[in-house]
Amino acid sequence: MDKKDLENLTPEALAAEKAALEEVKEDDIRKNVISEFGFDEVDDAERIDKLVAKEVSSRKELSVAIGQKIKYRDSLAHEKKETLPPPLEKDKQFNQEEFDKRLGDGVRKELEKRDLESLEYPDDIKAEIQRVASIQNVSVKQAARDPYISAKVEAYEKQKKADEASISRTHKAGAGKKTYDKDNPPEVDMATEEGRKQWDEYLEAIKPQYPYNPITGAGR
Repeated sequence: MDKKDLENLTPEALAAEKAALEEVKEDDIRKNVISEFGFDEVDDAERIDKLVAKEVSSRKELSVAIGQKIKYRDSLAHEKKETLPPPLEKDKQFNQEEFDKRLGDGVRKELEKRDLESLEYPDDIKAEIQRVASIQNVSVKQAARDPYISAKVEAYEKQKKADEASISRTHKAGAGKKTYDKDNPPEVDMATEEGRKQWDEYLEAIKPQYPYNPITGAGR
């Protein structure tokens, strides 16, 4: 049973606890045993004694357990009472102006966070913008226009363009190469120099696809 269960007992559960803690006389238990099992007080005396002793022992164990639970619950209630904040003094009652200020600060922080995340810069530049904004106590947008940040952004943009140009050149260089398949020879005009050149390129390209030379039949 967790703290929540201990702190939210129903009236029925509390009544059951109270009943279990009440002392039950051995004579009453004996009468119940005889009545429940239909024993004869003389002939079944030994069995009656055993059942009565067992029931008395069970009742005592249950009473001890419930007592411990109540003690623990009272301890929790005492701890909870001690941890409750003291009531506000008269001069520390709700302050609308202070509340508005804190609310405004929270909204402003969220807007600054949104502005920072919207910038299409790498994380290291964003971190520098945030640092400058904090040091100078200015907005993210103002910090982004700082000469120090502008220089970093300019260097980043320059490197980005250089990288994109390099990738573009590599792509164009690779796009000029033709891929040939031995099962799909190109249709060329052997009467022209360009056609004969393309055929020679085809033969050279498909060499790795054959275990022998497709022209001479000799092994590679």
